[in-house]
Amino acid sequence: MTSSPPYDCDAGLANWAAGWSSAKRAWCCQEERKGCGDATTSPPYDCDAGLANWEAGWSEAKKAWCRSTAARAPGEQPLYDCAANAASWRSDWSASKRMWCCARRGQGCE
Repeated sequence: MTSSPPYDCDAGLANWAAGWSSAKRAWCCQEERKGCGDATTSPPYDCDAGLANWEAGWSEAKKAWCRSTAARAPGEQPLYDCAANAASWRSDWSASKRMWCCARRGQGCE
């Protein structure tokens, strides 16, 4: 008996960066190499821009995207240290760290 995968990585693929949960992005990137992004793709929002006034100044879409992608609330410390083990990111970083650092810092991207 085979079990179904936890996510359909073709569903919403065209809008994966804004539409997928962080768990779905991590799973699909690691297991099916979909939704990983690359160094030439810019994220839809700059989550560092306007942090001083994020509550009033950011759209709801930006708040949701930055929270899910950054896996933190605005103003908190980064979830990952993208400089740590940067030379060996392919073998040493978890899928979620690769996704976070790629989306937020442009590091660890395929």
